[in-house]
Amino acid sequence: MSKPQVCTINRQYFECYVAPFAGYKGDNLFWVILKKLSEKESDLKNSIRDRVPEDCLIGSSAVMCKLQNMATRVAKTDATVMVTGESGTGKELIAKLIQQNSRRKEKPFLIINCNAINDLLLESDLFGYEKGSFTGAHSQKKGKFEVVDGGTIFLDEIGDISPRMQAVLLRVLQHGEIVRVGGTSPLKVDVRFIAATNRDLVKAVKDGSFRLDLFYRLNIIKIVIPPLRDRKEDFLELITHFVRKYSALFGIDIDFNPESLSKQLEAYDWPGNVRELQNVIQRAILMSEDGILSADAFTFDNSLVDKEQSNTLSSVIKRFNGTPLKSIVDQVEKEIIIEKLAVNGGNVANTAVKLDICKAALYEKMKRHDISAKSLR
Repeated sequence: MSKPQVCTINRQYFECYVAPFAGYKGDNLFWVILKKLSEKESDLKNSIRDRVPEDCLIGSSAVMCKLQNMATRVAKTDATVMVTGESGTGKELIAKLIQQNSRRKEKPFLIINCNAINDLLLESDLFGYEKGSFTGAHSQKKGKFEVVDGGTIFLDEIGDISPRMQAVLLRVLQHGEIVRVGGTSPLKVDVRFIAATNRDLVKAVKDGSFRLDLFYRLNIIKIVIPPLRDRKEDFLELITHFVRKYSALFGIDIDFNPESLSKQLEAYDWPGNVRELQNVIQRAILMSEDGILSADAFTFDNSLVDKEQSNTLSSVIKRFNGTPLKSIVDQVEKEIIIEKLAVNGGNVANTAVKLDICKAALYEKMKRHDISAKSLR
């Protein structure tokens, strides 16, 4: 057999054998080249998948582009940032984006969940302590503020800290100095603060559970992350990203139609936001049969939705604030039809029965709303 040579297909280089050679039977050459091409394509897909960042904001909708631009602009300064949004929207990712684009990116980045530690432990953890300041303090210990000096601290769930801790934290923000537990001498620290909460801090201030002066210190720059239900333009990118990520992680080859899945999943309200979508996709990949990701593999925790039922009307009013009634009716009708078609696998006849309208009327509405039953199968 002759030695392998190099050939190109679509600007890609492949090793192949050129006929005639021993054992050549007409179509073997074509088979050899395609085999190499398939291997190269597989390697290329894997390399692209491996390059997808683990911790990144996914979405190119207008609201997400604006949010990311704001975060990168703010990153150039040392201003304190308050990130707000519902649970699961990605507040920590925003904090990381700010840190990675700041002059402190080579310095430590520390995440502290404020509601996971009691007052005494939180204070000693943040500010350190002197020897003998409490039982078990056998030696002096530096706190996180000292250790992270020059870096960035992300205070998650800041709305849950006690009034006492609020007062202590205010001193750091005002004067840039700390006092260790059991100590008397103030120590200067250079730390950039990013805080986050899913609570309404304005309401907390009015209720007296959160200090007004601390609120103003933290709220110099405010970044609000929208809930997933308000950025459904990003579903396609999010679904593609998570399916690729977790199919690689679990070692399962998945065949899926991003557009079809996106239309099916948009109908759900997603009270757990991106975190819930991420979990649902993980579960669907693990439950998929024959490597095909279909609507049947997706299950939702309806108990979370039930908790929100009392707020449904107010959320609808807020969502369509200022929108003409006809436009509201059209949009709701479109979403209901898409949801019912998705549930029925794109079967128009079954969907018409469920909606209690004739099939011709449903087809007319689908045409008016530009809905394709085929894409929902």
